[in-house]
Amino acid sequence: MKRLRESSSIAGAAASLIRFGSLETPVGQLFVGLTDRGVCNVTFGRSLKEEYRQLLLGRSRNVWRDDAALSEVTAQLAAYFNGDRTSFSVSVDLRGVTPFTERVLKETQKIKFGCLTSYGQLAARLGKSGASRAVGGALGRNPLPILIPCHRVIAGNGGMGGFTGGLETKRALLGLEGHWLSGLSPELF
Repeated sequence: MKRLRESSSIAGAAASLIRFGSLETPVGQLFVGLTDRGVCNVTFGRSLKEEYRQLLLGRSRNVWRDDAALSEVTAQLAAYFNGDRTSFSVSVDLRGVTPFTERVLKETQKIKFGCLTSYGQLAARLGKSGASRAVGGALGRNPLPILIPCHRVIAGNGGMGGFTGGLETKRALLGLEGHWLSGLSPELF
């Protein structure tokens, strides 16, 4: 019975197509993945399309480069980095995250451009006061940085906290939004 479940889950993954594309930004190259439900992944720090494709193959066997299919999301991301966009209107696909992580990400998505909150404040908004570490862990698994603005969540003492894309990237994103914390470099933008 276990073998049957495994093979049907592989077949389900194989049926789901992921298209991907990339764009150059002031924080380096971003790769973006898109399913039929919406954007499923934004990744920093991959330098080769084959490396990113391999990452997505863990989610689906059908992964193809298709810059045309990604044109809307890459245009919105480019506008964000150019200072011409403060929010995003693309659908997101959060399949694959835990229910708690999904709740954290949906609450994080409500944080407006230029605004900051702390891990503890975010936990309290979820009705989980005292769960700031769990919130931080969920944000560390955010498959959609920038679109779900986990960079806007900082430590309760005003420090940077963490960021999957690295602290320099977090500083740059916060700087783009007008926050100059912990040695943020205004020259980045």
